[in-house]
Amino acid sequence: MPAKRELTMRQIRYTLRRASEGISARQIGRMLGVARSTVQDNLKRAQVAGLAWPGRCRPT
Repeated sequence: MPAKRELTMRQIRYTLRRASEGISARQIGRMLGVARSTVQDNLKRAQVAGLAWPGRCRPT
């Protein structure tokens, strides 16, 4: 199984922004030139970390 590609911070912010606009993981992946699964994994990680666009964090 190949290693998953890491996204840059700029790509992660772009992903969060586009996902908040309702754009699908497949479309975001095409825009960034990465696999849909990479986008989905990063969105899941952001959700677990309590991150959302624009820079809102869940209260602790």
